[in-house]
Amino acid sequence: LAYFPLALWLPLLAVQCLSATQMGRGAQAAVRSVSGLLLDTPLCSVLKIVWVVMLVLCLECLRGVFKTRSASAVDAVDGGASVAAAFEVHASKEGALVMGLNLVSMMAILTLHGLIGETAKLERDRDMMKKQAEQQGQFAKQLLAQGDKKTAANAVPKETPMPEAKKDEPEGEVRKRE
Repeated sequence: LAYFPLALWLPLLAVQCLSATQMGRGAQAAVRSVSGLLLDTPLCSVLKIVWVVMLVLCLECLRGVFKTRSASAVDAVDGGASVAAAFEVHASKEGALVMGLNLVSMMAILTLHGLIGETAKLERDRDMMKKQAEQQGQFAKQLLAQGDKKTAANAVPKETPMPEAKKDEPEGEVRKRE
């Protein structure tokens, strides 16, 4: 039962790792869109519930591995009881390993999906900043080329004189506006 999800997780994890280390941004975007079908949709919340269920099953298998055998199984003369107990321990070990592999691969896929998206965003931001810096440099060059033609006297506007107050109005009264 726990082997079927591994048929999905391990190839997806392998492709994510290969695209992150060996392939370009186009391949990373393609892999991110495939993993986005699982992780960027409401299916992600279902997968989180599945993860918790697998965690409980893994812990149950670990309990089966570490439980001590009862006295009746050890003292039994029949060899079949000890063989059955050994089989249960080995089955519990196998179940714990498979469930643990499922848990780790699900977490790794989610983490790689987020990291690939974050690096794509950072690269896009870096390219935008680079483009803005180039445009700002070109604008500054244009201003410097135009600045040589102007003088400092032409750059500052002249001050306008303040209108003088009329002398015939008394100081204490409110002035009428025209």
